[in-house]
Amino acid sequence: MDNKIYTDFYLHKDHKILHCCDPVSAFLQYPNFRLNLLTGERSSHSAYEFLDSLTLFKMKDEFSTPKVIHLFYEFGYICHHLDELIDENKPLAIFIDYEEAHLEEISAISTKPLEFIPLAHISLQDYKNKFEKAYDHLLKGNCYQLNLTMPFYFRFKEKVSPREFMQSLWCDPLKVGAYAHGTYIEAMDKLFFSNSPECLFQVRGGKIRTMPIKGTAKVENELERDEVWQELVNSKKDESELYMIIDLMRNDLTKIELEPAVVKHKKLPLHVPGLVHQFSIIESKLSDNTNLAQVLKALFPGGSITGAPKKKVIELTNKIESY
Repeated sequence: MDNKIYTDFYLHKDHKILHCCDPVSAFLQYPNFRLNLLTGERSSHSAYEFLDSLTLFKMKDEFSTPKVIHLFYEFGYICHHLDELIDENKPLAIFIDYEEAHLEEISAISTKPLEFIPLAHISLQDYKNKFEKAYDHLLKGNCYQLNLTMPFYFRFKEKVSPREFMQSLWCDPLKVGAYAHGTYIEAMDKLFFSNSPECLFQVRGGKIRTMPIKGTAKVENELERDEVWQELVNSKKDESELYMIIDLMRNDLTKIELEPAVVKHKKLPLHVPGLVHQFSIIESKLSDNTNLAQVLKALFPGGSITGAPKKKVIELTNKIESY
């Protein structure tokens, strides 16, 4: 089995890449077993055992070499004990322990814009049907907010390597999300890539904070950006969405150690090309013994991508989205 695996993180401060390579261990976690990505061997190790193993990672710990964990959305079924939703054939997490990390310059091989060919997407009628089901649950009071999502499939017009793809996107710092990163696993023939501006949690100085985004407005004219932000700030609909998630995330943070979470900032602007988002900052204290498993059980998946109440919405979207 080919073991070409690496993770790149974009560093805004330096406009460089932190390249993590030479994995010591790497595995793909399924509900009832794990697959060694370096050897291809399969071993009996459940997702619940994997979650328990994360108790060994204290939030105050520092590591001399990188450890990268990717959690699929369905890992939330484990965090919330929704066993009836689990598909035994779908992976839930990736864990990679790297031996080395170093800084690299960004040097896109091609300056041509990336071009994609659309392959498949949901029909408008199918979307309307799913929307009506979600809306009906809202009207019946089964949930307060539900994020309905649909997949779109594309392929590259020309062959592009994973690193070419990432570096082409990262050449312009203004278009790079605050937490941009990607992991390539050759044995799976997959690149797991994110350009998200949103952070589920950060831990610094004995405190944990989450920064949910809710509410987005299009900026067609950069000279009108301040006006667009004021319109977004004054939108009661967007404010209601944000405040629901603030309340949910404040409750989630508090569950970690029963330490009351505090809303540090209710509404702040997040400016990205062509858009302005609104987000909040919620914070709580952590003890020296708080571990990663505790944090994930309380926070994952993030409320801003599920809706509220979280567990009920996860059950509803599993039925409605059907993918």
